[in-house]
Amino acid sequence: MDLNLKPMDPTNFFKGEGGSFHKWFPSDFPIIAQTKVGAGRLLLHPRGFAVPHNSDSSKVGYVLQGSGVAGILFPCKSEEAVVRLKKGDLIPVPEGVTSWWFNDGDSDFEVLLVGDTRNALIPGDITYVVFAGPLGILQGFSSDYIQKVYDLNEEERDILLKSQTNGLIFKLQDDQTLPEPNRHSHLVFNIYHALPDAVVKGGGSVTVVTDEKFPFIGKSGLTAVLEKLEANAVRSPVYVADPSVQLIYIASGSGRVQIVETFLRKNIDAEVKAGQLVLVPKYFAVGKVAGEEGLECFTIITTTHPLLEELGGDTSIFGTFSPQVFQASFNVTARFEKLLRSKITKTSSLVPPSV
Repeated sequence: MDLNLKPMDPTNFFKGEGGSFHKWFPSDFPIIAQTKVGAGRLLLHPRGFAVPHNSDSSKVGYVLQGSGVAGILFPCKSEEAVVRLKKGDLIPVPEGVTSWWFNDGDSDFEVLLVGDTRNALIPGDITYVVFAGPLGILQGFSSDYIQKVYDLNEEERDILLKSQTNGLIFKLQDDQTLPEPNRHSHLVFNIYHALPDAVVKGGGSVTVVTDEKFPFIGKSGLTAVLEKLEANAVRSPVYVADPSVQLIYIASGSGRVQIVETFLRKNIDAEVKAGQLVLVPKYFAVGKVAGEEGLECFTIITTTHPLLEELGGDTSIFGTFSPQVFQASFNVTARFEKLLRSKITKTSSLVPPSV
């Protein structure tokens, strides 16, 4: 399998007065099809509305900027959950769930959507089923069939099928309203302000969210990680010791990402910037170095309980080797082994820049 691990920029899929939707297409980046993941980025301008839709993949939404609301409809349920969203919020959208999105604020509302496409119609591409407008699924049925199904006359049928001329995303009129949030807080988790799992002064922080912290994310089969690196700080390498994929979105700042395969069959050292996506295939290790602006990365891992193995810092696997095993494996003296072990136990997986 030929793996191109270079940072990936999205392509515009839809653009209108109400906002836009960008996607990472498998035709542009075969690696996402090969590893069966997918991603898109929804941008809504004030009063922008993304019509109700379903998809063939479980995914997690991460609010990059602004605030808005989302409607969630579960299969075979009569209730529509409406939630308030703000920067840093996670909102899982499991397979089979229908959603709509609306920007009721006065600044742009942007959401990253990252999913697992192993069951998708097209691996690497999250395919959407739209329920209204000219792209809606009803448009594919014959007019006489629609009349019979909904017990409509010709005029009523045309009102249903032809009144909405806008596509996926458009602006609502000032006199149009949508439901207010109705207290479904268990569907949303703010990772940005959550208590981090690791914090180092001058280095940054790491927050990992599984279903132990946020039960609803378990429905998506995914894990979310937020890493905030201070300027010029270093994140020690991470190796996921299970067959899951890491999809890393550069939310802000810039820096370098290094990806290494086992037995060094493949490696990359690339500059990254905000808005790019980086994919780490299963059984690869990844390290990060922040630039002058710092580096903020949001990562989705395609399992509910990843086996995250640190290769640096006081929790490093190297620090757990017995002295004899370490000395024999690296062919070093006992003196050097003690020196390195003392350094390992005094450091963290987040390394501040040297003074």
